[in-house]
Amino acid sequence: MSPEPTVLHAVPGAVYLTVEEAAELLRRSAKSVYRLVKLEPSMPALKLGGGVLFPRDRLLKWLRDREQGRAQPMPQRLRPPRRVAPVKEATTP
Repeated sequence: MSPEPTVLHAVPGAVYLTVEEAAELLRRSAKSVYRLVKLEPSMPALKLGGGVLFPRDRLLKWLRDREQGRAQPMPQRLRPPRRVAPVKEATTP
């Protein structure tokens, strides 16, 4: 049997969702939602005083736009270049 669909417990008619409400909608943890906000610049989010809110309609549109591979893939986490020890040249006596 398929799992029951998630019911969003946001305030009915709410214009903005909290991180917890967005996480419930996306079926992800709040930590994952914060990571998405940081790594995905196209995700609609409003940062206010250390908190994050999501415009509900824009978040739903953003999610629909990503269905069935229609959107660009998320950028890979940028890593600093690996430091490689310099190679010493062999000297002949």
